Amino acid sequence: MKNFKLFLLSFALIASVFTSCTNDEPVIEDQNIDESASITTSLSELRLQFNNQGNMIPTENPTGNIVFDFCFDFVYPINLSYNNGTTVAVESLEDLVQVLINSTDDLYINGIAFPFDVETYNDDSDAIEVVTINNEEEFEDLLEDCDFDEFDCECDDEYDPVCVEIEAPNGEVFLMTYPNECYAECDGFTEDDFSENCEEDYNCPGGIECFTFNFPLSIITDDGTTLEVNSQEELDNALYNSYYFDFVYPITVTLDNGDVVTINNEEEFEDILEDCFDEYDDDCEECANTAGPVVCVEYEENGQVIIIPFPNACYAECEGFTQEDFVDCGDTGSECLECLEEEINPVCVEYEENGQVFVTTFPNACYAECEGFSAEDFIECDVNNPSNCSEEDVEGQLVECQFWTVTIGDQEYTYVFGSDGTVTVSLANDPIASGTWEVSASPVGEVGVSVNTDSGNFSSVWLFFDCDNPEGPEVVSTASWILDISSGCE
Repeated sequence: MKNFKLFLLSFALIASVFTSCTNDEPVIEDQNIDESASITTSLSELRLQFNNQGNMIPTENPTGNIVFDFCFDFVYPINLSYNNGTTVAVESLEDLVQVLINSTDDLYINGIAFPFDVETYNDDSDAIEVVTINNEEEFEDLLEDCDFDEFDCECDDEYDPVCVEIEAPNGEVFLMTYPNECYAECDGFTEDDFSENCEEDYNCPGGIECFTFNFPLSIITDDGTTLEVNSQEELDNALYNSYYFDFVYPITVTLDNGDVVTINNEEEFEDILEDCFDEYDDDCEECANTAGPVVCVEYEENGQVIIIPFPNACYAECEGFTQEDFVDCGDTGSECLECLEEEINPVCVEYEENGQVFVTTFPNACYAECEGFSAEDFIECDVNNPSNCSEEDVEGQLVECQFWTVTIGDQEYTYVFGSDGTVTVSLANDPIASGTWEVSASPVGEVGVSVNTDSGNFSSVWLFFDCDNPEGPEVVSTASWILDISSGCE
């Protein structure tokens, strides 16, 4: 039977599958556990792979496997100790994640019982091997090889997967899938390492728009365990420290046109994957050189009507829409999309409405003029009350808060910002747009984030204020169609 490695590039990060830490954790009364700076460092780095709900963050884990996305995996059980002397037996990665998300500055893990085993990748043998860590010095050597501080890999979200053959600890050979060549090269692989049959063994639930899994479904992990999973998040987490898995057939998927298809065996699954890749081989790169104007399309998803703007008709048609789907962009604000490309250089205008005088700040003159104002309406902005947010503050807030809830019309969307400069937008846990973000400061002290997505309706500039507020900063969008922004840190 062929084993499928799941490449986890889904974007919904809201649902949680891990329970809260309770007082029922197994406590070890008599266990010789040594203090270890390395375990504190390790768990601090591992914490960055998960959001506050205990879910693996796809943008931080391009392969969806802990050994390749983090550096190593503990062989459980392991025995740990808190800084207050309490000891705890950790039986699984799920238990460890509970410890991670419930740790604080006052209560955290600072000790581990030696010896313990880890699974890590040996690039000389192209295999996952089990290594015994006997003492703190060997633990330090492991972390030095991981090179957490020096890792610098910036890859785009181009959808051109490559695979490499890896041998699991049990001797089984499986395919590890990367979203593109850049991510694979960041892990030290070269073109000579890439497998020719990647697409046949590639599986990307939630990551490709051409189909999504219908839950619940069951899988068999590499240790022979059968698990029932009820959501994309559960599937992502369940497979994070598995090297390969098989479905328990039949399963059903929903295609992007709404059709539900039953898949009875792995041959049928390969067929649907092949169709999916054929669809995405015809990318929309040629549309980048096509002139506007912006067009909007209307479609229904999960019973909700959504209007999405595209930079031009070419992009809309490339995504499968026709001119019959085009609708009036109305108040989406899409006519101002070109202003996103301008530098942030705020201008202020004063106007009267219903007998009241208002002053509005726009990120640049382009936005002001797009809203009908002219240079004659511009007034001097109040520079005595600039944002107290630094670019570093805003970058940290965007990534650390994990998700941001944005209200557009009567819909709430979720934005997730990756530390690699990527952003994904989801509706009801289904990813619907992706793009990039960049932070910059204006001459008058305002710090803005330019959010650029492949669906323009979700693009705008966000201005940050009052970053010292313990309840979170004030965030205002320059796009009139974005009504409210709130962070996951609130």
